[in-house]
Amino acid sequence: MKHTSTIVTVASGKGGVGKSVFAVNLSETLARDGHRVALIDADFGQGACALLLNETPQTSVLDVALHTARAEQVFHETTAGVTLVQGVADPRQLDGHEAALYAALDEVLRRLRATHEFIFIDAPAGVGEPVRWAFDRADLGLITLVGEPTAIADAYRLAKLVWHAEPAYPMAVAVNFTDTEDEARSVAFRFGKITERFVQRVPAYLGWVPFSAHVRRSVAEQRPAVRTAGPVRTAFDQLAAVLVRGQTPVGEAEGAV
Repeated sequence: MKHTSTIVTVASGKGGVGKSVFAVNLSETLARDGHRVALIDADFGQGACALLLNETPQTSVLDVALHTARAEQVFHETTAGVTLVQGVADPRQLDGHEAALYAALDEVLRRLRATHEFIFIDAPAGVGEPVRWAFDRADLGLITLVGEPTAIADAYRLAKLVWHAEPAYPMAVAVNFTDTEDEARSVAFRFGKITERFVQRVPAYLGWVPFSAHVRRSVAEQRPAVRTAGPVRTAFDQLAAVLVRGQTPVGEAEGAV
């Protein structure tokens, strides 16, 4: 089945690598460029997207699953024009309703895919059930990498899980927190050598985001860094351009994990 949209799951092997910050800034960049963009926060325990955007969605997908809201009520339009969807607002209400939540998420995703060019799923760190759901629904898996050995090892475990289930799964990496692009390419190259050795697959290199005090300030201010001109905004412009150019060839990976 062909779609006019691309679903990208943004993931990481471990927390603390700037994954949600990455997803938020990339979403805003594409929206600023005139694309119709949605961002689903699928971290059911400690979702950060609304906080990073300084937005307050009134309804979550869990509310739909619990029959206290309608599906169309979860589409929260941000000031930057991104359709923000919060998976779970109160994790205490989730227990025992996981199946209903995933069914509601699938319905929300179906509606978004009919109206948006890009849909980003901000998956939680690790390899748990929400991560598997997010990869199953995506057309592209995007792993956020940093140069720390433990982060690379955890990212490898995630990539191995996906590729063992579906060897042809489209996977890319973006490198965060480096001083130069050469350093970022070196991190991606080392990661690719590991995956090539053990699972005979190498992810595409999407791009990099420089280490910057501006990003840290933007998190504290709840104002995405790309709203201000500078090296970080330039980096995300380049990442967005790569995604737009690659939108057509990216194949579906539904049911992979």
